[in-house]
Amino acid sequence: MSANTSYRLSGIALLLGAALSVANLIIQGWFLSGTDMATILGPLNFTSNELAIVGGILALLGLPGMYARQAERAGILGLLGFLLVWYVTLVQNVLLSFGNITVMSGMAARLIPQKLEIIMTPPPVWGPFFTLSMVGQVLGVLLLAIAILRAGVFPRWIGWTLIATLVLGVASFAPFVPEAVSNLTGIVAALPIAGIGAALLAPTQSAAAQAAPAGAHAAVGA
Repeated sequence: MSANTSYRLSGIALLLGAALSVANLIIQGWFLSGTDMATILGPLNFTSNELAIVGGILALLGLPGMYARQAERAGILGLLGFLLVWYVTLVQNVLLSFGNITVMSGMAARLIPQKLEIIMTPPPVWGPFFTLSMVGQVLGVLLLAIAILRAGVFPRWIGWTLIATLVLGVASFAPFVPEAVSNLTGIVAALPIAGIGAALLAPTQSAAAQAAPAGAHAAVGA
């Protein structure tokens, strides 16, 4: 498989992953506002978590292509940003959603409604992993944005949108900020992922340079 084909497959994976992530956030923000037993065990909640899992897996498959595309120019910042964002995607999109479908829904089917707070509280053993993912989310997005702006391989708006996502994410923790801002942050975060995916679908400069002499030789032969 050529490098150009690998980049295109990564781009398709990122585009699909971003679309599924947005669909999950829309369902969570506008159609699943309750925390009652019926909502947790409802089919829409399962569908939303399944979208998050599949979208997260696609993003995990596509992110290495992003790193490889700008690895030479992004340097250590690009590597650290990629690793942190990859880990955050694994924990928050895949593992957390998988836990919602399996562990918590299974507990919900066996516990009385008065114990609902137990269901909604992750096991203590998950604490360090989620703490690391929250720290990694801030550092990863920041390092990745700086790497993209410095490398100049992807459009600069992608780097600035990542920084805007970081600002929105931090602002969403303020008590006076509406809860809808959290979902808006995730939707905005999907834009640079989709932008990277679209950029990966374009041929690399090396592939274009190889195609140009071939076209020139064909014209001369004609």
